[in-house]
Formats: sequence, structure tokens, C-alpha cells
Amino acid sequence: MKRRDVIRTIPLFGAGLYGFSVQALARKGKRKPLCLEYLSRVSALFERIVRTETDNLLEASYAIARTRRNGGSCFCQWETGHSFDGDMFPNRHGNTGIFTMGYTMGTPAVEPKSGDLLLASVLRKPLDDPRKKGLFVIGGPTPWCGDTANIELLTERNQALKIKPYSDIWIETYIPTRGALMWLPGETVPLGPTSGALGMVTYWAMLADAVRVLARDGGTVEVYGDEPALGDTAPYASLDKPLAGDYFAASLGEIGQIEAEYGTLQQIARAATDAILSGGKLYVYSRYHEALCAEASGKRGGLALINTTHAEDKNFQGTARDFMIMGIYQPDDPVDLKMLAHYRSKGLKIAVIGPSTRNGTVPKGKTVPGEADFHLGLMNDTYGLFAVPGVPKKICPTSGLMVNLMFWSVAIELAEEIIRRTGNTPGVLSTGAIIGGSDQRRRRTELAKRRGY
Repeated sequence: MKRRDVIRTIPLFGAGLYGFSVQALARKGKRKPLCLEYLSRVSALFERIVRTETDNLLEASYAIARTRRNGGSCFCQWETGHSFDGDMFPNRHGNTGIFTMGYTMGTPAVEPKSGDLLLASVLRKPLDDPRKKGLFVIGGPTPWCGDTANIELLTERNQALKIKPYSDIWIETYIPTRGALMWLPGETVPLGPTSGALGMVTYWAMLADAVRVLARDGGTVEVYGDEPALGDTAPYASLDKPLAGDYFAASLGEIGQIEAEYGTLQQIARAATDAILSGGKLYVYSRYHEALCAEASGKRGGLALINTTHAEDKNFQGTARDFMIMGIYQPDDPVDLKMLAHYRSKGLKIAVIGPSTRNGTVPKGKTVPGEADFHLGLMNDTYGLFAVPGVPKKICPTSGLMVNLMFWSVAIELAEEIIRRTGNTPGVLSTGAIIGGSDQRRRRTELAKRRGY
């Protein structure tokens, strides 16, 4: 059975996503682990978006396709991690050449002009109305900007960061202003960020139908990554049926499958706790800084104990006392394999989060999951989800979304493990965008330096 056929059998709504193991825990009188409750709550947010935003997502896709068809540029500052490029790193499998990254941030490859489009949720300074420049605007919320609920929690500066007043289409993601979901005993802010996941699922859903509409009208797009060109036997999607719902369904199904790997998730959290409580550090790696490395680094709702690194980091100081979590997006990336060997030479234990297959098949030779002590991510594949007629490779991967959610699930389980063993709650980070957040971050960071967590 093809991957696409499998995902169609997964129910979009309902408790069926969380299966037998949680029910078994309930029969034993044990509460649901917080990491699985986190996944349930994220899934509920996804389902809410499907219920209320499907028409807006499709309208946004048509606007993106129309802009491209008319020769315009589409600019993107949509959060897909700790910034707007967390899941759009170089040569990203299944991403396309539709968007120019950046608008007010970074240096876009071309200058905006009348007739262009801006997809934006990430702002660092007040925005001049792009519509006055002739741009069509698709907007959405981020937790540090003034378009979210409970903006009274934000500093005056951050309350002024708004995109909704300038938006022709608004995509509501229901992101909480604090950004995270799970409260730990005695903490002042919740653990478990959501903005990256909510941004990724909506970005890829919009992109899927934009590509479909372009292909339906006789166009095509460049698709990044090294997937071989699709042949006549690929499981092509219909050009007449919207794809966003299928992307949400597949994502929800893969979230549900994380529970089937809860044993591995728990092992990773316990091994990391062993290292931390023995005086070691937890490091989080991704090949590109903007991927999991940036997502894990100092994010609101993250743990103060996390240290991050990436392939270009020349200052890594890990030792045999430390533990490494590697976020990967293909199983046999030569740079990831080189870095794994480097970390292994220093004596670190290594857990890998991310796909083990390419198009459903484990590659021959060495793979990063195969060389690691632990691997989480059996449900995930390297390549995109949809084969679209006339488009050379599959588009819209789920690997970035799953790496994001699996990592934060491990972090939540890790926090619970530390509480079980020590009776102390590890520090969770607030943000300078929240009133009093800078002082809270400083105190939690100092605490983590002093006691290790």
C-alpha cells in the first residue's frame, strides 16, 4: 500500500488517534503522560483550524497561485520554527521555488513591487501597510505580536507588532499568547511551544493547493531536494480536489503514531536525565541552524537547560558526560553522518529524531538512525507527501512538523522525569515579549547554570 493510501485510512477527528497505550494506562489507574497530553492538545488546535479556516487556507492558495501565474513574487515571513525559515532551510525536500524568503527581515532576493504577495506572521518591527505598495497580504498570528489573544500580557512594544489590520486574508491558528501549553508544578510559564508546528501545518497546507492550482492551469514549479523524478506510476493527486485537508489528516495521523513510539521517547528522556543529573549537558543539533537547532534555542516555553549546536558550529564543547539529540530530515545526510561520528568520538550518547526512510525504503549503507543509540520517528519519510501531475517531485513534507513535535514531546517527558527523580521543576523560559519575561528568563537561565536544570 502506498504512503498516500495509508494516510487516507487515518480518521481526521476523534479519540482514535491515541489508541491502545493510553487506554492501557487508564486501566492501570495511571494518568496520561504530559507529553501525550501535549500532542492531544496540539491535535485539537489542528482540528480547530480545519473546522474554521479551510476556506481561508484555500483562498490563500488561490491568491498565491494567481500571483505566480501573473508573474509576481510571493514573499514569506511565516513562522515555521523559531523564525520564518525553520522548515525552509537550503534544498529542503518537498519545498518549492514559489516563495522568496524574507520581506522586512533578511535580504529578499528581489525587491517587492505592485502585484506581489506577502505571506506573513513574523514581525520584529511595526509594519508599513504593504497594501499601499500594491501587495496582496495573507496574515496570521504569532505569540509575540499584537494579533493574538490576551495581548495585555505583551509589552507595549510587542502589542504594536500587527499584521491583521493589513491582511486581505487572515489565517487564524489559535496560538496562545504564552506560546506553550503544559504547566509544570510551581512554574510561572507553560512548557511545550506550539508556534512552529502551527506555522508549518498551515504553510504546507497552503503550498499544497497553490501548486495543485498552478499545475491544473498548465504551470509547474521547481521542487527542491534530491528525490528522483516521478514516473507514470506515481500515486498522483487529483488536480480538482483540494489537498489541504489531506495534509492535516496525514499530520494528525503521524502525531497519533508518536504514541506507538512512546517507549523510545521515554528511553531518550531517561537517558538525557541521567546525563543532566550526573553533571552533563543536553545538546540539540540540526545540520542547519535555522532548523531544530534554532527551534530548541531559548524559545518561549522551552527548557532553560537546553544547549544547541549545528554543523557549522566551531565552538562545540561536548564531552562524554553529555547527551545529544540530533534532529534530521533525511536518514543518510552525509553531513549529519559526519557530525554523528564527531559527537560519538567525544563519547556522547546520541538520540536521533526524524525520518528513517526515503520514499518508504531505508537507504542502503550507513544511516543516522542506524548509527544512533536511540531513534524516534518511524512514522516519517524524507520526501514530500503529494505527487502532483506535471510537478517533477513530491511536495510538502511532514518531517519538519514531526521533528518539531517529537522534540518538544521528549522535552516534556524529560521535565517530568527530572521532577520524579529530584522533586524539583526544571526551569521553563518566558520571553522578553511578555511583561516581566526578561527577568524571568534571566532567573531561569541562572538556575539552570547553577544546578544543571
